[in-house]
Amino acid sequence: MPFELLVRPGENLARIRGFGPDDFGSTNAAMGSIAENPRLKPGIPVLMDIRDLDYLATPPEVSAFASPDSLPQVFHGRRVALLCRRGAQFGVARTFAAKAEPVGAQVEVFAEEDLALAWLKGRR
Repeated sequence: MPFELLVRPGENLARIRGFGPDDFGSTNAAMGSIAENPRLKPGIPVLMDIRDLDYLATPPEVSAFASPDSLPQVFHGRRVALLCRRGAQFGVARTFAAKAEPVGAQVEVFAEEDLALAWLKGRR
């Protein structure tokens, strides 16, 4: 699975890192597995760094990820900052965030980690 969860002791933040090749099915499976991990406490903000992820969702996949019936639980009840490469990945992530917001997700997209962390901590 090309996603890993890191929760550092004493840090009120979970980090999810996506890397390598992936596809729609395995991304959904990974998000489900991470959401069930007991280290991911309810409400804890998430920095999801996908800059090293080779997968780029298609428009129908973006819509499916953000639909009310299939929005991954990782995006429910917490702030999620998506840290992306500039360009196509950033654009796809922005489209996802826009589609997920009406479903109740709090998702913002960033190309700079310091800005993402500031938003997660409520300083932006």
